[in-house]
Order: sequence, then C-alpha cells, then structure tokens
Amino acid sequence: MVITSQAKLASRVREEVRGQIREGRLSDGAQLPPEVELAASLGVSRTTVREALLQLEQEGLVIRRHGHGTFVRTSGRLRGSLNANLSATEVIRSHGMEPGTSHARIDRRPVPPDLAPQLGLAESTEVIHLERVRTADRRPVVFTIDVIPARLFEDAGVDPAALLDPGLSLYRLYAERLRRSIAAGQAVLQVTRADALTAERLGIAVDSPILRLEQVDSTAEGEPVLFSVEAYVADTFEFSVHRRGPALDAVPSRASPSS
Repeated sequence: MVITSQAKLASRVREEVRGQIREGRLSDGAQLPPEVELAASLGVSRTTVREALLQLEQEGLVIRRHGHGTFVRTSGRLRGSLNANLSATEVIRSHGMEPGTSHARIDRRPVPPDLAPQLGLAESTEVIHLERVRTADRRPVVFTIDVIPARLFEDAGVDPAALLDPGLSLYRLYAERLRRSIAAGQAVLQVTRADALTAERLGIAVDSPILRLEQVDSTAEGEPVLFSVEAYVADTFEFSVHRRGPALDAVPSRASPSS
C-alpha cells in the first residue's frame, strides 16, 4: 500500500509539472524550483518530488544538471529515453500531442529466414506482419513494422484484425489479450536514410536521414515474442540514455608532509 501511494503521489506531481510546461507557465530553459520548495508547495515529500522529476527526465521533458538544478526541455523535438521500453504513443502523448495511426495494414506470411532465429521460430512458420504510421497531431513521425508469431493469436483465440484498432497499444494487447507480458527488449539504434517505402509513408524525401530502431521483445521467461523496426523522422525525435559507471575506486589523497 505504501509503495502504491508513493507511486500515485509521484504521478500526481509529474502531471502537475507537465501541465505547467504544456501551459507555458514553465517555459523552455526555465529552471524549476529546488526539490524542497516543490515538495512544500505541492504538499508531498522530497522523495516523491525526486521520483517525479526522474520520470520527467526519462521522458525528455526536463534535464537535471548536477550542482545547478532542473531545467525544462521542450523545444523542437520529441524526446524519449532508451532506458525505458516506451511506445511511440507514450512518448508523443507525454509531450502533450495527440497520437494517432494511419496506413495500418496486416497480412500473414512465412517468417523471413533472417528473423526466424531471432524469434525462435522454425523456417516457414507463419507470422503476422503489421505496418503502421504513427502520427503526432496528425503529422507522420514514425513508420513501424511489427512481426508477431501467428500462433500467439491462435493460442489466445484473438483475431489479428484487432491490430488495426487506431487506438491500439501493442504492449497492452500482448498483456491483456495474448497473455504475454513483455518484460524486456534488445534494441539497436542507428542513423540511416529513408528508402522509397519509408519516405512515402512519412512524407519525406528518399534518402532523408532517419533514426532506425530494431528491437526484439521478450517475456520475463526469455521467450522472444515480437520483432519491430521503427523509423523515426530524424529532425523530430531525440533519444537519451543514462550511462552508469565506471565507479572506479578513488585514490586517497596523500597527506601533506609535516613541517
């Protein structure tokens, strides 16, 4: 109960600060009040404020500079964190924009030979191939291709046409209808150029720079259940990653020689 209450309080603080950013009360580059002041003004603990700010930082809405404070980051791009396995829909919505879907289509086909090992499937096993363009306030920003083992739908008695729901959250469909909770994803991110199909879907010129993220998602038991390719308009998205370490042992300072 304590953990649940703490999470709810942090969520409330996060939404309050996010609302101030959206409404312009906290402008781009503005410094937030110190944690102790935010805690006092919102009637919560400093720990709750710190957790909320961490979530906002992972979403790319704020940046914390050690020794200087926390600042708003809102201009230009949709910012996401590679630390968390967030969907494009969540990133778009966290920036106060309306997520949408266009050009959604599915078909059933044999798994491509190069993907069979990554999904732990025998060659020629059937998969569901889903293509979607994700929009932010109706602007195309991400072109996604998802490859899903067809047996997941058969085992759960779910019609693959459910994937065409414009409000679809793929991860939620996995958890609630396919009975597979995705726990981790192994991803590779690279800067490349748009081919003809990607350019057409995103409304950009062929050979325009894009951010391409290729990922295999697995359950907690290590079962690979989803392969995805996401092509992001390069000047629209920016990703950050939190790197730890190396945390080397500090060398003690030498004592000054006695006079």
